[in-house]
This record gives sequence, C-alpha cells and structure tokens, in this order.
Amino acid sequence: MIHRIIYWFRNDLRIQDNEAFFAATEIAREVVPVYVFDPRQFGKTKFGFRRAGALRAQFLLESVLDLRERLREKGGDLLIRVGEPEKIVAELAEEYGAQYIYTSKEIAPDETSVETSLSKNIKIMNVDIKLFWMSTLGGVLDLPFSIAKLPLDFPDFQEQIKAHFKVKPAIVAPEKVILPQGYEAGLIPSLPMLSIDPLEIEASQQTSAISVKGGETTALVKLQSFVEEIIRSGTAVNSGEPIIDYGLSTWLSLGCLSPKSIYAALLPYHENSEAQKVITDLLQRDFSHWTLLRHGSRLFKPGGIKHEINKRWLNELAEFEKWTNAKTENTEVNAIIGKLVATGNLTAAERTLAADYLANEMGINWTWGAMYYESFLTDYNVSGNWSRWNHIAGVGSV
Repeated sequence: MIHRIIYWFRNDLRIQDNEAFFAATEIAREVVPVYVFDPRQFGKTKFGFRRAGALRAQFLLESVLDLRERLREKGGDLLIRVGEPEKIVAELAEEYGAQYIYTSKEIAPDETSVETSLSKNIKIMNVDIKLFWMSTLGGVLDLPFSIAKLPLDFPDFQEQIKAHFKVKPAIVAPEKVILPQGYEAGLIPSLPMLSIDPLEIEASQQTSAISVKGGETTALVKLQSFVEEIIRSGTAVNSGEPIIDYGLSTWLSLGCLSPKSIYAALLPYHENSEAQKVITDLLQRDFSHWTLLRHGSRLFKPGGIKHEINKRWLNELAEFEKWTNAKTENTEVNAIIGKLVATGNLTAAERTLAADYLANEMGINWTWGAMYYESFLTDYNVSGNWSRWNHIAGVGSV
C-alpha cells in the first residue's frame, strides 16, 4: 500500500462519485486533500472586468467550505492555500513526503499548462502525478471513434454513440479519510484575500444569489428536488437545455455534482420522455467537452473550430461597452445583460439571444462576449460557454 498521496481538488469539489479521490483513499494509508485558490483566475481582463467575477468567486468559496465540512465528517479535512497551484502542490508533495499526486484531468489550455508545469516541478522529487478524467458521462476510450474523428455536429455524434452508450455506476463517497499527523489545514480566504472588494457584490446581487449556494450538500438537495418535482411527478420539461434552465449547471460547473450522479438519479425513469431530454442535454454537454479536446485552442479564436479566417469581426471597444453596460438599442438584450450582472444567471435562451445580438447584429468580436460571460456566469464552464459562442457566431458546430 502507498503511504501517502496528495489529492489536489480542482473542478471536482465533491466526495460522492469522485473516482480519483475514492481511488486515493483506497490505495494510500494517508491522503492529504488540498485546494489552491489561484489569484490568476480573479485577475482583470484587458476590458476591466475580472476573469472570474465576484459572484463566481463567492460561489467558489461556499463550495470549498462545504467540501471541507464534508471531509471533516469523514475524519479528514481540506488543506487550503492561495497561490500558483503548480508550485504549491509540488511543495506540499515534498513537505508531506507523498509518493503520488492524484487529481482530475482538465482540457482547457490554462489548466493543462498548470498540469504540465506541476509535472516538471515534481519530476526531480520522484513523485508521480495521476490524472483522472471525470468531467463527462464516459471517458474518451468509451467513444466508438478516436477523438480525431469526432463529428462536427451534435446530431451526428449522438447517432454514432447510440449503440455504444453505456454509463458506469456512480461511485460512493469514501467511508473515512485518514490524515497525516501535523496536518495544517489553513483558512479559507475571504474575497479581499483574493483581491476582490466585497462591495462588488451589491445588496441586490446578494439577495438574488441566496438560492444559489455553493457546495455538494446543496447540489444533492437540488438534484433530488428536481427529480421528485419534475421527473417523477411527470411535469413537462419545457426546455431544450434543462441542465441550465433548471439550475443543475451551476453545481456541475465546479464539480459539486457529477454528470454521472444526475444520470444515476434519472435511471429509474429512463423510459420517461422528460428524463430523456435531460440525458440528451448531458450528452450535449459531453459533446462540448470532446469538441474542446479535439480542437483545442481553435475554440477560443475568432475563426472558431471551423477556422473561418475570412470572417471579419469589429474590435470596437466603445460598441462592445454599449453591450456590456446594457445600453444597446435593444431593450430585451439590455435587460438580459442587467440580469446577468445582478444574478450571475441566465436561461439558455437569454444567453443565446444576447450573444446573437453582439456577434450577428453588432458584428463585434464574439470572443469578447465569451470572456464577459466567463466573468459573470456562475455556472461558467469552459467548453460549454465557448462552444455556444462558436455556434452562434457561425464558426463552430451545430
């Protein structure tokens, strides 16, 4: 048995159906759970708004606090640090004499860059890193084709995987977590410690965000109520994107809830057409992840995954700020942007309408709008957000 493993939590802030964390607790005598707040995630963009705004930061703080409490119930704890994860996690591995670092595998460029830097930093320590893919219903090896042959369009993807679609059961939470002696957990930072002024969250925003509390505990309650009140009761799911419109995406974004947990909760109702709508939406979410894995950085460029280099966009900051300041000629769009800033939440239709207006009516560089959504949407996830903008701008999948 391995003596000690550092478990680095990233976008998997849960203990239920967390394959990587469960594996660490099974194979090691002691596990050191760690979460690192990376200040780079809260820095200002060239437009003045943050990469992750105050509401997103607050939701993250709540989710990490809930994770710590759930770990303590298992006899463990969560070590908290603020800084660059690639340096801090390596230092902790050396400090605690760990043989391995276990963590979730990410696919966005910033996250993979951190993984690469961490691997380099621990190479001389004789510490290995093991990455677990946990972001989708299945792994890349479960697909009936290589990722290089991923269909461009979701309907084609859905058709090709239909005969091969199988989801493994969700994994239970570990029975207990054993910490090393002398474990120094550290304090969960406040917003000012992340260089965010609490006044950035106005009173109206605080009121709007009360029902959206971060953490696995709230996520599981939300999932149960959704299944009971909508699926089991036979209520119609009046949405093509129910994961967003019924709020589950908020907890999925940080991994407080896993896609397999949603699928498992729907399992008794799979013959139900309303449950099938949610499963289709989960597959659409998977498709956006595979799209990012397949196309990489092209997803973030104006030409999109179609590499539309001849399609021109306006880089007019004054016009863009009309959109961000809710001062366009379209009152409906203005109301949507106002709602986004105040609540951190939009319906799928609202996201599409405001994005379509910026890209196709105003002709503004759509990547700017995608960055704005990244800052303010509480349920922001890289692949879903940027795939949506690719599609709306006519440079991505359909």
